[in-house]
Amino acid sequence: MEGKNTIIQLPYGKERQVEIEIQKENLNFIAEKGTVSTSSECHDIIQTSIRNPIGRPPISSMVKSNDKVVIIGDDITRPTPQNIMIPIILDELNSVGVSDKNIHIIVGLGTHRDMTKTEFRLKYGSVEDRVEITNHDYSNNLVNVGSTSSGIPIEVNKDVYEATIKIGIGNIVPHCYAGWGGGGKIIQPGVCGEKTTGMTHLMGGKVKPYTKILGEVDNDVRKEIEAAAELVGLDFIINTVLDNREKIVNVVSGDPIRALRNGVDHARKIFCPKIPSSSDIIVVSCYPADIDYWQTLKPLTYASSVAKQGGTIVLLSPCPDRVSPTHPDLREKAKIGYESVLESVSNGESEDFVAAGALLLHSQILEKVDVICFSDGLRESDKEALGFSHASSPQEALEMAKAKYGNISKVGIIKCGEVLPSLK
Repeated sequence: MEGKNTIIQLPYGKERQVEIEIQKENLNFIAEKGTVSTSSECHDIIQTSIRNPIGRPPISSMVKSNDKVVIIGDDITRPTPQNIMIPIILDELNSVGVSDKNIHIIVGLGTHRDMTKTEFRLKYGSVEDRVEITNHDYSNNLVNVGSTSSGIPIEVNKDVYEATIKIGIGNIVPHCYAGWGGGGKIIQPGVCGEKTTGMTHLMGGKVKPYTKILGEVDNDVRKEIEAAAELVGLDFIINTVLDNREKIVNVVSGDPIRALRNGVDHARKIFCPKIPSSSDIIVVSCYPADIDYWQTLKPLTYASSVAKQGGTIVLLSPCPDRVSPTHPDLREKAKIGYESVLESVSNGESEDFVAAGALLLHSQILEKVDVICFSDGLRESDKEALGFSHASSPQEALEMAKAKYGNISKVGIIKCGEVLPSLK
């Protein structure tokens, strides 16, 4: 067999690599994030963007020295380099007379768990020595600012709403409910209440087939997100695009709708590689969407979209926070099925609509593929509850999948949890 096998290394969390060995004739494709050549330094890319925004005047022209500015940033589940971005934004605000004491950073957690002090330092660096940073609380300090045209009530963080200037800083990647991350998502779900977030997640989970929304920037869920951001008054976004080295290769700034779409045009080249055909088996490394299964559901969605009906996903994700610290329904109801989830929502049995949206997506995936999971953080009982098979190593997971199809199986490899492959 020498010379007929290839060894493939895949990220497993931020610091580790794991490997699988596969026969070359079984390998259908390897999909990974692209690299974009740029000679510019990060600081120059960011500063040029914020001073030449799309559809908005520069920040320096928008603010007055006595304005109360809120910057909404994302949390530890996203790779956005806030420690690089925000000092440049603060200096830009300082240059027109806005002092650090008039600036408040709110971490747009959505319904994720709070970030810890250690995580603040890791994510935001020395920024917390200059300005106040707080976690958004999706259950408290909310104000209702109206409803979207479809009737979704918008409850948002009061401190965000009352700020004179609202700036959102995020990252553009494919997203399983909204088509793409970035833009107005920093408001919804970032700093909205549970009711608002639940209704938009439920809308996303109901989309059938779930593949219809993937990679599409104009969709009904995105329209709700952008309507929410407009009601709240999001003034300005700054969104990064990162390559496979997690290096900033593009930044778009300005209008939350126009700037996002410009950024998506760039991001597609990095995150949406073309593949020759769907595969019997897809092996997916979930990093960086791997803190828990709530995040890992995204790469599972992307992987299953290019698996054959009845195929198998080999899911590699450390999940140190297990299934979800804030949504126990995701574990407890993971195997009840799509129609039963809808029924539990309609009859009032399920009160957590955010989890219900995730369950609807999870159920659709299990209708299409089997999942074999290697994870240090998920216990065997967690995997069983989710409807997955347990494997004690990546290679064992692959061999379990191959046993289902024999030597003729075609295997696809996805080396990043943010990659959304598409067929040529």
